[in-house]
Amino acid sequence: MFTPSSFTTEAQLADPDYLLQLAAFWQRVEQGAITSHDGLRLNYCAVRQPHRAPAIVFCSGRVESYLKYQELIHDCYQQGFSIYAMDHRGQGLSERLGPDHHLGHVDQFDDYIQDLYQFVQTVVMADRHSQLVMLGHSMGGAIGTLYLQQYGHAFAAAAFSAPMYGIQLPAPAFIIKPLAGWLNQVPKGGQPNYVLTGKGYQDVPFADNELSHSTLRYHRYRELYQQRPELQLGSPSNQWLLQALQGATAAQLAARNSTIPLLVLQASDDTIVDIAAQTRAQGGLCQLLVIGGARHEIFIETDERRQQGLAAVFEFFANHLHDDA
Repeated sequence: MFTPSSFTTEAQLADPDYLLQLAAFWQRVEQGAITSHDGLRLNYCAVRQPHRAPAIVFCSGRVESYLKYQELIHDCYQQGFSIYAMDHRGQGLSERLGPDHHLGHVDQFDDYIQDLYQFVQTVVMADRHSQLVMLGHSMGGAIGTLYLQQYGHAFAAAAFSAPMYGIQLPAPAFIIKPLAGWLNQVPKGGQPNYVLTGKGYQDVPFADNELSHSTLRYHRYRELYQQRPELQLGSPSNQWLLQALQGATAAQLAARNSTIPLLVLQASDDTIVDIAAQTRAQGGLCQLLVIGGARHEIFIETDERRQQGLAAVFEFFANHLHDDA
């Protein structure tokens, strides 16, 4: 199943003919929505192999949409997997939580986990697959890890790129947490508020970005968010920060004690999440691979770094799938 030569390259992404092929593939991708337990619209995509095959459930990071991952979804399909992805509540194409659509907010981190559970139960499990594996990035890695701890017995393995097992903070947590708690005091009936210095969506120039060394992939990401402004999201709320800090700590512990094989891809030059927390998560069934020179977004990095990460992911999956998968 595993064929690393089929991963998309930057040269292909610059080729108009290849982009037409990618667009034609995307026409085959189902896009739909489910309703959360508390009445929110959650948008998703699904693309199925024509035969019974293993399936990937992909869990994206904060501010992201599955539309950002069209290249990755295509690569997963080329490796023989069906793939399913859902936009988290309050971001992407899913319903936002309040009048300010640029504010990244969640009431409880567990809401993300329950949404993922509902998606898996109602959409993914409605189809027949030989086996299930999970793939995720950043915040999606924390969500996925906690999901697997609570509900993941159907999954054979999981791989997470730069999982949010800790957050890079501008000051020590013992300062940030009380400050965020104080700023989070909202009058009854009021709206959540941004973290200190937080603001709406910003189109960060490539030269100032902390996400990727790939000019082409970074510009494709930013162009998508300009073409589809409904995807744009800015800084998080204080409530999101407080919940995310708790969720990250719980996810680190869950990874270290996981009963399901986990692969953590660590970006050596990550300035978004705490790589030391990822290192502490190693142990038992959780193993770690450092992608040297990579920034936070391994899946939109330069070819060498991206392909190293993807090759490790699919080899890891192959090692944990049955021979008939």
